This record gives sequence, structure tokens and C-alpha cells, in this order.
Amino acid sequence: MGNAKIKAAKVKVLQPPEGTSGLDGRVHVYVFDVFNQAFLEGKPFDTVERAVAFQRHEQERIYTEQEAIPELFDLPFISSDPDLVTRIERDAAYREQLIRELGSEARGRARRH
Repeated sequence: MGNAKIKAAKVKVLQPPEGTSGLDGRVHVYVFDVFNQAFLEGKPFDTVERAVAFQRHEQERIYTEQEAIPELFDLPFISSDPDLVTRIERDAAYREQLIRELGSEARGRARRH
């Protein structure tokens, strides 16, 4: 049990823009479609540990189902923003920031393989 908490503590939880209201105190696992530069709806969790477990499961499922070079695999990520998909439609700067950040993670993943 303690190991899960240590591993989850090392996970990056993306934060919404400063001053965002409507946060629900939960963590959400979203998927970034790297190839199409799109964000898919998320699944909420009460704890980071549960979100991490789901994120890892999704990552394994994606690697099994998608046939692409590693930097183009869909990328599950964790955010505390319950309205991320809606927010990026309204806020182009926030969308570009997330794409830059998640795109660099995808490129890093390709270098590791």
C-alpha cells in the first residue's frame, strides 16, 4: 500500500489556469490524442492513487491497441480540472500550453523506446 502512495506522489497532476472556479476536489484522467491534437473526456477519481492506477491501465490498453510510433500514441494524463475539455475550447492559450507540455512528454516517451 505504501508503495502505491510513493509512486502516485511522483505523478504530475496538471493544474487549471490560475483563478479557475468550479474545481471539484477530484483528479481526472484525460487522454490527449497526440496525432490529432485533441483532448478526450476524462474519468474522475477521488484519489490520486486510483487515478494513477487507471492511467497506467489505459496506457497499457492504448499501447496494445494502437499501432504507431511511440510519440504518436494517445497519452493519458491527470489533471485537477473537471472542465478541461470545455475550457480548452474557450481558452486557446490554455490549449496551446497543454499541447506543448503533453507533446514534449510524448517526444520523451519516444526517446525512451
